[in-house]
Amino acid sequence: MLLSMTGFSTVTTMIDLKSAGRVSLAIEVKAVNSRFFEAVCKLPSLLSALEVSINGILQRSLLRGRVYLTIRLGRENEAFESIALSERALQGYVAAAQAIKEKFGVQGELTLHDLMQLPNVFVAERSELSSEEEAAVLDLIKQAADKLNVTRREEGNTLQQDIDMRLQMCSKKVEEIKLAFELLMVEQKKLIVQYLEPAQSGDEQAKAHLESAYSVLNKIDINEEVTRFKSHLSSIQSFLELQQAEKGKRLDFILQELMREVNTMMAKCSNYQISSAAVDIKVELEKIREQIQNIV
Repeated sequence: MLLSMTGFSTVTTMIDLKSAGRVSLAIEVKAVNSRFFEAVCKLPSLLSALEVSINGILQRSLLRGRVYLTIRLGRENEAFESIALSERALQGYVAAAQAIKEKFGVQGELTLHDLMQLPNVFVAERSELSSEEEAAVLDLIKQAADKLNVTRREEGNTLQQDIDMRLQMCSKKVEEIKLAFELLMVEQKKLIVQYLEPAQSGDEQAKAHLESAYSVLNKIDINEEVTRFKSHLSSIQSFLELQQAEKGKRLDFILQELMREVNTMMAKCSNYQISSAAVDIKVELEKIREQIQNIV
Protein backbone atom coordinates (compact mmCIF):
# COMPACT_ATOMS: atom_id res chain seq x y z
CA MET A 1 0.00 0.00 0.00
CA LEU A 2 1.35 3.39 -1.03
CA LEU A 3 0.01 6.86 -0.29
CA SER A 4 0.67 9.69 -2.68
CA MET A 5 1.53 13.02 -1.06
CA THR A 6 -0.72 14.99 -3.39
CA GLY A 7 -4.47 15.19 -3.03
CA PHE A 8 -7.49 17.44 -2.62
CA SER A 9 -10.76 17.18 -0.71
CA THR A 10 -13.69 19.35 0.33
CA VAL A 11 -16.37 19.05 2.99
CA THR A 12 -19.36 21.41 2.95
CA THR A 13 -22.13 21.16 5.52
CA MET A 14 -24.49 23.12 7.77
CA ILE A 15 -23.79 23.29 11.49
CA ASP A 16 -25.86 24.58 14.41
CA LEU A 17 -24.17 27.15 16.63
CA LYS A 18 -25.75 28.56 19.76
CA SER A 19 -24.45 32.05 19.04
CA ALA A 20 -25.43 32.19 15.37
CA GLY A 21 -27.96 29.51 14.58
CA ARG A 22 -27.56 27.37 11.49
CA VAL A 23 -24.60 28.42 9.30
CA SER A 24 -22.68 26.86 6.43
CA LEU A 25 -19.15 25.55 6.91
CA ALA A 26 -16.86 24.80 3.94
CA ILE A 27 -13.51 23.04 4.42
CA GLU A 28 -10.91 22.60 1.67
CA VAL A 29 -7.72 20.56 2.13
CA LYS A 30 -4.94 20.36 -0.47
CA ALA A 31 -1.65 18.47 -0.08
CA VAL A 32 1.52 18.67 -2.21
CA ASN A 33 5.03 17.21 -2.02
CA SER A 34 7.37 18.09 0.82
CA ARG A 35 10.19 16.35 2.66
CA PHE A 36 8.42 16.92 5.98
CA PHE A 37 4.95 17.77 7.28
CA GLU A 38 3.93 21.41 7.12
CA ALA A 39 0.45 22.90 7.44
CA VAL A 40 -0.71 26.30 6.19
CA CYS A 41 -4.13 27.14 7.65
CA LYS A 42 -6.41 29.94 6.48
CA LEU A 43 -9.05 30.20 9.20
CA PRO A 44 -11.86 32.61 10.04
CA SER A 45 -11.10 34.59 13.18
CA LEU A 46 -13.73 32.63 15.10
CA LEU A 47 -11.63 29.45 14.65
CA SER A 48 -8.14 30.92 15.04
CA ALA A 49 -7.83 29.52 18.57
CA LEU A 50 -8.16 26.00 17.12
CA GLU A 51 -5.12 26.23 14.84
CA VAL A 52 -2.85 24.10 17.06
CA SER A 53 -5.51 21.39 17.41
CA ILE A 54 -6.15 21.50 13.66
CA ASN A 55 -2.43 21.10 12.89
CA GLY A 56 -2.32 18.06 15.18
CA ILE A 57 -5.26 16.41 13.41
CA LEU A 58 -3.75 17.05 9.97
CA GLN A 59 -0.33 15.72 10.95
CA ARG A 60 -1.72 12.54 12.51
CA SER A 61 -3.95 11.88 9.48
CA LEU A 62 -1.72 12.99 6.60
CA LEU A 63 1.77 12.22 8.04
CA ARG A 64 3.83 14.06 5.44
CA GLY A 65 3.55 16.78 2.80
CA ARG A 66 2.76 20.48 2.62
CA VAL A 67 -0.91 20.84 3.52
CA TYR A 68 -3.11 23.84 2.76
CA LEU A 69 -6.34 24.10 4.78
CA THR A 70 -9.01 26.73 4.12
CA ILE A 71 -12.19 27.08 6.17
CA ARG A 72 -15.07 29.40 5.27
CA LEU A 73 -18.05 30.18 7.49
CA GLY A 74 -21.25 31.52 5.95
CA ARG A 75 -22.48 34.86 7.30
CA GLU A 76 -19.43 35.11 9.49
CA ASN A 77 -19.35 38.87 10.03
CA GLU A 78 -22.99 39.34 10.98
CA ALA A 79 -23.46 35.94 12.61
CA PHE A 80 -20.67 36.08 15.17
CA GLU A 81 -20.54 39.78 16.08
CA SER A 82 -22.81 41.79 18.34
CA ILE A 83 -22.80 45.54 19.01
CA ALA A 84 -22.25 46.67 22.59
CA LEU A 85 -22.16 50.10 24.21
CA SER A 86 -18.79 51.29 25.48
CA GLU A 87 -19.96 52.92 28.72
CA ARG A 88 -16.48 54.16 29.54
CA ALA A 89 -16.18 56.04 26.23
CA LEU A 90 -19.70 57.46 26.59
CA GLN A 91 -19.06 58.66 30.14
CA GLY A 92 -15.89 60.35 28.92
CA TYR A 93 -17.75 62.22 26.16
CA VAL A 94 -20.52 63.39 28.55
CA ALA A 95 -18.00 64.52 31.16
CA ALA A 96 -15.95 66.38 28.53
CA ALA A 97 -19.10 68.14 27.21
CA GLN A 98 -20.08 69.21 30.72
CA ALA A 99 -16.55 70.58 31.36
CA ILE A 100 -16.69 72.59 28.11
CA LYS A 101 -20.03 74.12 29.14
CA GLU A 102 -18.78 75.08 32.59
CA LYS A 103 -15.38 76.42 31.55
CA PHE A 104 -16.21 78.21 28.33
CA GLY A 105 -19.89 79.00 28.82
CA VAL A 106 -20.96 77.12 25.71
CA GLN A 107 -24.72 76.54 25.54
CA GLY A 108 -26.50 73.44 24.23
CA GLU A 109 -27.30 69.84 25.10
CA LEU A 110 -25.95 66.52 23.81
CA THR A 111 -28.56 64.49 21.95
CA LEU A 112 -28.71 60.79 21.12
CA HIS A 113 -27.94 61.64 17.50
CA ASP A 114 -24.82 63.51 18.61
CA LEU A 115 -23.60 60.63 20.73
CA MET A 116 -24.11 58.07 17.95
CA GLN A 117 -21.83 60.07 15.65
CA LEU A 118 -18.92 59.93 18.08
CA PRO A 119 -16.17 57.31 17.51
CA ASN A 120 -15.75 54.29 19.79
CA VAL A 121 -19.12 54.71 21.51
CA PHE A 122 -20.11 51.29 20.19
CA VAL A 123 -17.84 48.25 19.95
CA ALA A 124 -18.26 44.92 18.15
CA GLU A 125 -18.03 41.87 20.41
CA ARG A 126 -17.25 38.47 18.91
CA SER A 127 -18.97 35.30 20.00
CA GLU A 128 -17.01 32.24 21.08
CA LEU A 129 -17.65 28.60 20.28
CA SER A 130 -18.56 26.19 23.04
CA SER A 131 -16.39 23.10 23.61
CA GLU A 132 -19.06 20.96 21.90
CA GLU A 133 -19.08 23.23 18.85
CA GLU A 134 -15.27 23.19 18.68
CA ALA A 135 -15.32 19.38 18.82
CA ALA A 136 -17.86 19.29 15.96
CA VAL A 137 -15.65 21.53 13.78
CA LEU A 138 -12.54 19.45 14.52
CA ASP A 139 -14.44 16.28 13.63
CA LEU A 140 -15.35 17.79 10.25
CA ILE A 141 -11.69 18.63 9.65
CA LYS A 142 -10.79 15.01 10.45
CA GLN A 143 -13.41 13.89 7.90
CA ALA A 144 -11.87 16.19 5.27
CA ALA A 145 -8.38 14.77 5.99
CA ASP A 146 -9.68 11.19 5.75
CA LYS A 147 -11.39 12.05 2.47
CA LEU A 148 -8.12 13.43 1.11
CA ASN A 149 -6.38 10.17 2.11
CA VAL A 150 -8.83 8.27 -0.07
CA THR A 151 -7.64 10.20 -3.14
CA ARG A 152 -4.03 9.79 -1.99
CA ARG A 153 -4.50 6.03 -1.75
CA GLU A 154 -6.02 5.83 -5.23
CA GLU A 155 -3.08 7.70 -6.72
CA GLY A 156 -0.69 5.61 -4.60
CA ASN A 157 -2.10 2.42 -6.14
CA THR A 158 -1.33 3.79 -9.60
CA LEU A 159 2.20 4.68 -8.51
CA GLN A 160 2.73 1.21 -7.04
CA GLN A 161 1.71 -0.48 -10.28
CA ASP A 162 4.29 1.58 -12.15
CA ILE A 163 6.99 0.92 -9.54
CA ASP A 164 6.25 -2.83 -9.55
CA MET A 165 6.64 -2.92 -13.33
CA ARG A 166 9.99 -1.12 -13.17
CA LEU A 167 11.25 -3.36 -10.36
CA GLN A 168 10.43 -6.40 -12.48
CA MET A 169 12.43 -4.85 -15.31
CA CYS A 170 15.38 -4.34 -12.93
CA SER A 171 15.11 -7.97 -11.78
CA LYS A 172 15.18 -9.15 -15.39
CA LYS A 173 18.19 -6.98 -16.23
CA VAL A 174 20.21 -8.07 -13.21
CA GLU A 175 19.69 -11.69 -14.28
CA GLU A 176 21.10 -10.71 -17.69
CA ILE A 177 24.09 -9.19 -15.91
CA LYS A 178 24.56 -12.34 -13.86
CA LEU A 179 24.48 -14.54 -16.98
CA ALA A 180 26.87 -12.28 -18.91
CA PHE A 181 29.22 -12.24 -15.91
CA GLU A 182 29.21 -16.04 -15.67
CA LEU A 183 30.06 -16.33 -19.38
CA LEU A 184 32.81 -13.76 -18.96
CA MET A 185 34.24 -15.69 -16.03
CA VAL A 186 34.26 -18.90 -18.13
CA GLU A 187 36.24 -17.13 -20.88
CA GLN A 188 38.66 -15.66 -18.37
CA LYS A 189 39.23 -19.04 -16.73
CA LYS A 190 39.97 -20.54 -20.15
CA LEU A 191 42.77 -17.99 -20.54
CA ILE A 192 44.17 -19.00 -17.16
CA VAL A 193 44.12 -22.68 -18.16
CA GLN A 194 45.75 -21.77 -21.48
CA TYR A 195 48.72 -20.04 -19.82
CA LEU A 196 48.94 -22.17 -16.67
CA GLU A 197 50.97 -25.12 -18.06
CA PRO A 198 53.50 -22.98 -20.04
CA ALA A 199 53.97 -20.77 -17.01
CA GLN A 200 54.64 -23.77 -14.78
CA SER A 201 57.20 -24.89 -17.36
CA GLY A 202 59.09 -21.61 -16.95
CA ASP A 203 57.77 -19.57 -19.88
CA GLU A 204 58.18 -15.98 -18.66
CA GLN A 205 55.77 -14.56 -21.22
CA ALA A 206 53.15 -17.11 -20.19
CA LYS A 207 53.73 -16.15 -16.55
CA ALA A 208 53.08 -12.49 -17.38
CA HIS A 209 49.89 -13.39 -19.24
CA LEU A 210 48.80 -15.64 -16.38
CA GLU A 211 49.38 -12.93 -13.78
CA SER A 212 47.41 -10.47 -15.91
CA ALA A 213 44.57 -12.97 -16.32
CA TYR A 214 44.39 -13.52 -12.55
CA SER A 215 44.34 -9.75 -11.96
CA VAL A 216 41.50 -9.24 -14.43
CA LEU A 217 39.60 -12.16 -12.91
CA ASN A 218 39.75 -10.60 -9.45
CA LYS A 219 38.89 -7.12 -10.74
CA ILE A 220 35.81 -8.06 -12.73
CA ASP A 221 34.26 -10.22 -10.01
CA ILE A 222 30.83 -8.62 -9.45
CA ASN A 223 29.14 -11.63 -7.86
CA GLU A 224 28.95 -9.85 -4.49
CA GLU A 225 27.32 -6.77 -6.03
CA VAL A 226 24.81 -8.88 -7.97
CA THR A 227 23.87 -10.75 -4.80
CA ARG A 228 23.42 -7.53 -2.80
CA PHE A 229 21.41 -5.94 -5.60
CA LYS A 230 19.01 -8.89 -5.70
CA SER A 231 18.73 -8.78 -1.92
CA HIS A 232 17.83 -5.06 -2.00
CA LEU A 233 15.27 -5.73 -4.74
CA SER A 234 13.68 -8.42 -2.60
CA SER A 235 13.57 -6.12 0.44
CA ILE A 236 11.99 -3.24 -1.49
CA GLN A 237 9.30 -5.52 -2.92
CA SER A 238 8.54 -6.90 0.56
CA PHE A 239 8.45 -3.38 2.01
CA LEU A 240 5.94 -2.25 -0.61
CA GLU A 241 3.55 -4.96 0.55
CA LEU A 242 3.51 -3.78 4.18
CA GLN A 243 0.40 -1.98 5.44
CA GLN A 244 2.23 0.91 7.09
CA ALA A 245 1.48 4.23 5.40
CA GLU A 246 4.78 6.12 5.62
CA LYS A 247 7.27 4.54 3.20
CA GLY A 248 8.81 7.25 1.03
CA LYS A 249 12.01 7.93 2.98
CA ARG A 250 12.81 4.23 3.49
CA LEU A 251 12.23 3.49 -0.20
CA ASP A 252 14.48 6.37 -1.20
CA PHE A 253 17.28 4.96 0.97
CA ILE A 254 16.96 1.47 -0.56
CA LEU A 255 17.05 3.02 -4.04
CA GLN A 256 20.33 4.73 -3.17
CA GLU A 257 21.77 1.32 -2.22
CA LEU A 258 20.55 -0.22 -5.48
CA MET A 259 22.11 2.60 -7.49
CA ARG A 260 25.40 2.21 -5.62
CA GLU A 261 25.58 -1.52 -6.47
CA VAL A 262 24.86 -0.84 -10.17
CA ASN A 263 27.56 1.83 -10.34
CA THR A 264 30.04 -0.58 -8.76
CA MET A 265 29.20 -3.26 -11.32
CA MET A 266 29.84 -0.82 -14.17
CA ALA A 267 33.11 0.35 -12.62
CA LYS A 268 34.45 -3.17 -12.04
CA CYS A 269 33.36 -4.79 -15.28
CA SER A 270 33.50 -3.00 -18.63
CA ASN A 271 31.83 -5.80 -20.59
CA TYR A 272 29.40 -4.37 -23.16
CA GLN A 273 26.44 -6.58 -22.23
CA ILE A 274 26.90 -5.92 -18.53
CA SER A 275 27.29 -2.17 -19.03
CA SER A 276 24.28 -1.99 -21.33
CA ALA A 277 22.04 -3.87 -18.87
CA ALA A 278 23.36 -1.75 -15.99
CA VAL A 279 22.47 1.46 -17.84
CA ASP A 280 18.94 0.12 -18.38
CA ILE A 281 18.69 -0.57 -14.66
CA LYS A 282 19.87 2.94 -13.78
CA VAL A 283 17.22 4.43 -16.07
CA GLU A 284 14.50 2.40 -14.33
CA LEU A 285 15.82 3.29 -10.87
CA GLU A 286 15.78 7.00 -11.71
CA LYS A 287 12.17 6.70 -12.87
CA ILE A 288 11.28 4.90 -9.65
CA ARG A 289 13.00 7.63 -7.64
CA GLU A 290 10.91 10.27 -9.41
CA GLN A 291 7.77 8.38 -8.38
CA ILE A 292 8.95 7.91 -4.81
CA GLN A 293 9.38 11.67 -4.39
CA ASN A 294 5.57 11.77 -4.45
CA ILE A 295 5.08 9.05 -1.81
CA VAL A 296 4.30 9.68 1.85
